[in-house]
Amino acid sequence: MNHDKNPKTVINLSIIIPCYNVEDYIEQCLISIIKQDFLPKEILCIDDGATDSTAKIIKVLALNHPCIKYVYQKNQGVSEARNTGLSLASAKYIQFVDPDDILHCDILKKFFICYEKNRDIELFYFEHECFENDKSIDYSYYQHDDYFISFKSGNELFTYLIKKKKYPGACWKYIFMKDILNLNFVGKNHEDHLITLDILTSANLSYYYKTPLYFYRKRDNSLSNKKNINKNYVSLFSQVVIQCSNYLKFKNLSNYTKQQYIKFLRLDYLFNIDIYYLETQKPTILNAYTHIYTRLFIKNKLKTISNIWYIICYGKKNNVPIKHIMILLQVALNKDINFITNKINAMLE
Repeated sequence: MNHDKNPKTVINLSIIIPCYNVEDYIEQCLISIIKQDFLPKEILCIDDGATDSTAKIIKVLALNHPCIKYVYQKNQGVSEARNTGLSLASAKYIQFVDPDDILHCDILKKFFICYEKNRDIELFYFEHECFENDKSIDYSYYQHDDYFISFKSGNELFTYLIKKKKYPGACWKYIFMKDILNLNFVGKNHEDHLITLDILTSANLSYYYKTPLYFYRKRDNSLSNKKNINKNYVSLFSQVVIQCSNYLKFKNLSNYTKQQYIKFLRLDYLFNIDIYYLETQKPTILNAYTHIYTRLFIKNKLKTISNIWYIICYGKKNNVPIKHIMILLQVALNKDINFITNKINAMLE
């Protein structure tokens, strides 16, 4: 960490912000960073081909705040914008921030406190709070003592989060040492699940701060909105579930931790399907497939004979055509989650 001649302390941190048509939010986001008592070494604003006034707003702020750096690239999506930021980042630590969100006024101070406790820190994980698009944030409500929990490894932190049912996913919930990241961002949706897994399971000394230090803006066009959850979106998430499940197989985590995390992802997959059909009737056959998916791969009913009998009875009771009963019986025999996932995705209308 380096100290400027001015009263503010400069932290060896690169903040990366992917920016695309966020003229209504980017100024508030940047101000929430530059007004802090502790400043990052650099704020890399990656303009991903924005067509509104995003670039102009960033450049105006950069005139008086040299830590703000504007970078333009042709539109390639949020993953490539973050990858560009990573390739340009010159600091020891990295933080990803979404351009419509806001940082707590003391987040960098909290990180610096942990750094001063032990300069071997590799991961600083914190909670977040959602806020409505038109609402202001009362920071005084979130003023708490400096209560940190330290962990010898990210694996221990990961296990703690799972036990507390605080499932990690978003890449903006932590500050991390750049050298521990082994992957690049891929895809336009759900792109940070695997990145977060890699960072958590690669980190050594980690700190957890239980108070929200990041404020996530709930917008009308967020991904939880029905109009943005399409067949491709759900299908992509199903692939993320498989990728993360395969990634965890070789990690030094308890079976309980792995199972609970994978269960969370699978439930989230089904939740996205429910959101997709929020305004229309979900097909009866699709209900049958998701019901059996839940029994076999979320509730983990393992007895084959019991599952076969259950599927036959369920199919008869719910008038499931015989050809679909035979497919579901095949799933029960082979325990092939990829097979039933592909069948479910193909049914989405």
